[in-house]
Amino acid sequence: MLRDRPWERIGISAANLPRACTFVLVLALAVTITGWALDFTARRTPSEPVRPVTVGNSAPRTQAADIAPIAFLFGALPGVDGSDIRLVGVIAQGKRGQGIALLAVDGRPALALRAGAEIAAGVTLAEVRADRVVVSRSGALQEIRLPAKPTPDGIVKVR
Repeated sequence: MLRDRPWERIGISAANLPRACTFVLVLALAVTITGWALDFTARRTPSEPVRPVTVGNSAPRTQAADIAPIAFLFGALPGVDGSDIRLVGVIAQGKRGQGIALLAVDGRPALALRAGAEIAAGVTLAEVRADRVVVSRSGALQEIRLPAKPTPDGIVKVR
């Protein structure tokens, strides 16, 4: 008979079982909320000190992250089919996207290419702008910007 009603082993009658369960759940809720309150109100020190970025050094803020290791995880092979294109310089003609771009492809020396020229198989130079180029990879457009150069010492930018 005790196998059918295990709560009777600890001295709880069938009439008081819902109250006992409610008490246990309310107690668990109170403990959880107290833990959250202590976590949110605790003062935490940063694990690494905050270092300010100097005003004259704009290169760290504008440099793109190296995504080659991530691309390798997804199956991309380095240096295949114009996957590594660096923009070295531009000669833009007007605002229509015409001009010449100096591109270094897959670690080879830079080449001067006109807008519309094929860079590699399935990769064409779509537009040349004053500070960037637009590359078409099988119809998908990719924008490549000129690398930012830090301001020389002694020159102060006035706004």
